[in-house]
Amino acid sequence: MSFYDNRYYYLNKKLLSIVGQWPFQSRLQSNLMLATTLLFMCSLTALEFSGLIAGITDLNIIMENTSPLLINSLIFVKLINSVSNKHKMKDLLESIEETWKMTQFGPENEILRSYAEQSRTLTKQYAFALYSAWIFYTTMPIVVSEIYSLLPTNETYTARYLFRLEHLLDVDKYFNLLILHGIISVFYLVSVVIAIDGMFVLCIQHACALFEGIRYKVQHIRGSDFVMLKPNIMDDEAYHVIVDCIKSYKHALKFSDMLSSTYETCFLFLLGNVVIALSFNAAELIMMDIQLDEIIRIVAANMAQLFHIFYLSLMSQRLIDHSSGFQEAIYSCEWYKISIRSRHLLRFTLMRVIKPCQIKAGKMYIMSMENFSSILQVSVSYFTMLTSIQ
Repeated sequence: MSFYDNRYYYLNKKLLSIVGQWPFQSRLQSNLMLATTLLFMCSLTALEFSGLIAGITDLNIIMENTSPLLINSLIFVKLINSVSNKHKMKDLLESIEETWKMTQFGPENEILRSYAEQSRTLTKQYAFALYSAWIFYTTMPIVVSEIYSLLPTNETYTARYLFRLEHLLDVDKYFNLLILHGIISVFYLVSVVIAIDGMFVLCIQHACALFEGIRYKVQHIRGSDFVMLKPNIMDDEAYHVIVDCIKSYKHALKFSDMLSSTYETCFLFLLGNVVIALSFNAAELIMMDIQLDEIIRIVAANMAQLFHIFYLSLMSQRLIDHSSGFQEAIYSCEWYKISIRSRHLLRFTLMRVIKPCQIKAGKMYIMSMENFSSILQVSVSYFTMLTSIQ
């Protein structure tokens, strides 16, 4: 049985396998799943783009078709980034497996288990939230239409498709087929996001576990009341613990840097895309004459986008907080009861840990909760600009 079939990582393995992005899949299986994913993603995007081009002179069509196109382009970038960095993802997973093999017992193993369990829970919650948004987004035209047909009223309700296509083809004639295609296509779009972001969460949680394990070891450095400033190096227990912590810290830094480099290009595109897509969706609610099913669909799409960027910012903030915690652990340990050589090691280590590990978007924007609020502010500004041209 594979190491990743355990309870902590099995869900991530299955989600990535669905879209052909599990690094340890056979080439045939990976290509088949990826081809299926691309088939539905490309066909839906082609319909959206064709509808936009055919109705480029109509502001309503531009507003209603631009937002889903922006979201699709973001997901395409995520998938392309995942395919091009598959070797890095494999290296990250192999590093995780190696850490587990080296830490099979003791408090550090308990820390790994605790953070892996958190990763599993976070991925389940994320998947539940986005798959719920998928259901609300794709099935509302059918659900609301059925509700109206059951109500004792003479009012007729014509369900609309997920985006504007009536100027391009006979939507009423092919409505059921289009809706079925839309449900499956959006499922794959959402699955790409969940799978790739789930991998990000898995790696972030592991990096946090590494820093927490180092913090635990530093906090439990014990000196003696009778301080020997220059003991024999073989008898200097605190010195060997600190050396081990430094090696572990270098490993955690390497892991974090590889993780950041894997996602930095994708996140840069993500931030700009999300700001514009949120603005278009919000403006559509205000400016367009839309029905109940469209309101629910737009709200579901906006909530999914907000949750998506909030989730990534929150996880990136966790890495910042955990890497900064090592500094506090050094200050709080019994450094005044250890040898001179051990104090020198701690001093040099402090010079590095002052700078926390960060996930950056394009090496210029730091993913954090503080900057998440700035994304919302920029989105509101673009929304105000769009509504002003009504």
